[in-house]
Amino acid sequence: MDKKTNSTAAKIILASRESRRVSLVFTAVLVVLFAVSTGFTRFNPIVAFLSQGEFWNFIFADFVPPFMGKWEALFRAVLQTLCMALAATGISTVLALGLSFSGSAAIVRSPLVNSLIRGFASMLRNIPDLVWAFILVAAFGIGTVVGVLSLIIATTGNLTRFFIEILDEAAAENMEPLLAAGASMPQVIFQALIPAAMPGLIAWILYSVELNIRASTILGMVGAGGIGLLLMGYIKQYNYSAASTAILAVAAIVIGVNLLTDYLQRILLR
Repeated sequence: MDKKTNSTAAKIILASRESRRVSLVFTAVLVVLFAVSTGFTRFNPIVAFLSQGEFWNFIFADFVPPFMGKWEALFRAVLQTLCMALAATGISTVLALGLSFSGSAAIVRSPLVNSLIRGFASMLRNIPDLVWAFILVAAFGIGTVVGVLSLIIATTGNLTRFFIEILDEAAAENMEPLLAAGASMPQVIFQALIPAAMPGLIAWILYSVELNIRASTILGMVGAGGIGLLLMGYIKQYNYSAASTAILAVAAIVIGVNLLTDYLQRILLR
């Protein structure tokens, strides 16, 4: 019995010759691209690895221990960051819903309109929010308004694309039977399409809040307000102990928001 089992196992092919060949070619291409990229950018991984000691010396000599002399400024910056993310997500949700209804081929059956909406959303989402922040800072100056506008532009593009896909998927399952039964388009949208798509919409809205918390920190470092602006100010003043406290505050915000959104998803989407 054992000999038969062993002979059977020996005949089992774990991977076909074609799949092994594809894996080897893919690995070789990755190695070549890595070598070309490091050569073009003059990045030496060995030198970077050996230079880690200087980095850790800088961290433990200047950043540790954290110290914050003005807690009021930190709390105000944290509150600004949270409000920027929530305001941008709320406004973007409303805008994205309106655009997604026009971009969904199941609701507005006009290929031209659908293509224009999808193209507009792709343009918004493919330009990084940091680029929008630079443009808006040059136009409006430093402030939280710039941060909120930058987040709104990028988030609207992302949510529009995601909402269109969710609505199209929900329409494929619910729309045609109801229309065939005599229901009007508004009835189908508000009584069947939106309830069916609601779990996906809520999930993406909550995820956008997490993304905007992180993004608002980066945007603040280029003048868009919030804790990022405070952090950049501490770094420019060489006040690294206060900067480390601000960094820990950012980490606490992101972790807290992540736990909260996970809890809300379990409650709302169960």
